[in-house]
Amino acid sequence: MVRRSVLDPADVHRYGHREFLDEVFDYRAGEHVTILAPSGGGKTHLSYELLEVTARPDLQAIVFVMKPRDETVQKFTKRTGFRTVRQWPPPVTARLQSKPAGWALWPKTSFDPDIDDSRQYAIFRQAIQDSYRKGNRILFADETYSLENELPNGGLTKWLRMVHTKGRSMECGIWSASQRPAHISMWAYQAHHLFLGNDPTDDAQKRLSEIGAAVDKLLVREVVASLRQYEWLYIHRDSRTMCIVEP
Repeated sequence: MVRRSVLDPADVHRYGHREFLDEVFDYRAGEHVTILAPSGGGKTHLSYELLEVTARPDLQAIVFVMKPRDETVQKFTKRTGFRTVRQWPPPVTARLQSKPAGWALWPKTSFDPDIDDSRQYAIFRQAIQDSYRKGNRILFADETYSLENELPNGGLTKWLRMVHTKGRSMECGIWSASQRPAHISMWAYQAHHLFLGNDPTDDAQKRLSEIGAAVDKLLVREVVASLRQYEWLYIHRDSRTMCIVEP
């Protein structure tokens, strides 16, 4: 990887997709991950690949599922052995079975937004609170904007902020993905692991200046602008390094 003193985007080291997942990405309990790309940029696919190489029975992941139907989630759980539950904590019968690498927390849907939004708020909040207290957890929200802005009682912003600001010491990490980087909390930009896809919009480019990774922000903007579809700029905040992940 390349350190922040490098000024030419062409000098940023490139890794093949599989090589990066197997040999470069190194996650520790409590670290936060943020993945930003426009719709169709591959953020959901990358998120699940990262979970697949990271989550394990002693570091379980909880995937928050908000859509009534989601084929991607169904394929992911079938491939990885993640178990789908409708409430939190999982039923006793599920907890008595062998411990999975993670859970897909998928509340029941009535197709009445007043009922469903309130139900999701209560269940997701319980999962966040429980995970923050117990630690050794990964909380993954595929669209952080929805958790913060579309649920009742002001959304889950306060709870997500709690994990962002204090979760590392509690070994509870929040993984945030969003297609609209200008509309999510700035705390997501302080993540230990940042993945940025190409986004040419002005609001996205301006938000890059808020990255708290102590890297050259001008270089970050130049690299992001040069990325091809499904390529990622990866920034590791603690080591102040970056690289490009190829498809």
